[in-house]
Amino acid sequence: MNNSIVQTQLLKIIENNKLSHTYMFEGDAIETLRKYSMFFALNILGHSTRNEMLLESGNHPDLYHLSTDENTIKKEDIEQLVRRMNQKPVESDYKVYIIEQFEKLTPQAENSILKFLEEPPEKTIAILLTINKSGILPTIHSRSQHIQIAGEDGDRAASLSNLSEAETATVNALALNAHYVNEMADKFSEMRREVMTFSARWIHNHPLVLIDAKKLVDVCDDRKDYELVLQLLSGFIRQVLHKTIGLDDFKPYETVMPEGNDVNAVKLTRMLEEIQKANRFLSFNVNPMLVFEGMVIGAKG
Repeated sequence: MNNSIVQTQLLKIIENNKLSHTYMFEGDAIETLRKYSMFFALNILGHSTRNEMLLESGNHPDLYHLSTDENTIKKEDIEQLVRRMNQKPVESDYKVYIIEQFEKLTPQAENSILKFLEEPPEKTIAILLTINKSGILPTIHSRSQHIQIAGEDGDRAASLSNLSEAETATVNALALNAHYVNEMADKFSEMRREVMTFSARWIHNHPLVLIDAKKLVDVCDDRKDYELVLQLLSGFIRQVLHKTIGLDDFKPYETVMPEGNDVNAVKLTRMLEEIQKANRFLSFNVNPMLVFEGMVIGAKG
């Protein structure tokens, strides 16, 4: 969802008096999630100069912001939060708490917050921020209103300091999961290189393209990697398509794009359709090598 739309959505929730007890903001850049959580909190508490100053200084009595540089958020941290939230509001009608990187909670801390989420004090709003929702208890997911917030370019770049400028441009242009890319370290660079080699050969129907497909499969460890490869591949083909039809508005890759008599819009569109099919087959747990072979063969028509 476009982030300006997210902002409008959050304001409408407040204006229509439709506030839920728990929100989970999901994305790939914690800086962006933090920014929108503070925007939401400010408007819940009342958008005034005084509240804005109190929030910016970290001194608003009705906001509790839990974050840590440690690897985990412990039960004791949650117990302190609960004590604060059980007090009545001082400045506003509501009390709001934000927990950054909710996935850091230990199992004991998760169980402790779950009890609080099940029976929260009246007019208490939780905003849970996560860049890795897979490890969070399903029961917490089920009690949350989920809001997807894509990492903004500057925030993504801040979390991708180990990537080259060209690699960061690819991540931003394709709106890839910056958190996951960052975890991959050097593997992302290798994956991106293999995708570029494979894409150029695939477009030109090179006789060794299936060998390159095998290299793509070999660089992947799990389904998330395969899905990322297909995102990178789709981005490359789309860039060639844009160039072929005379558009210069989409450049996830700073490299010379394939061209020639065998490069045309019909062919490239068919290739993009095969990438979509490959994604579906992967979701059905089809053998990845068979998926990529079928994608290459299917594009020939």
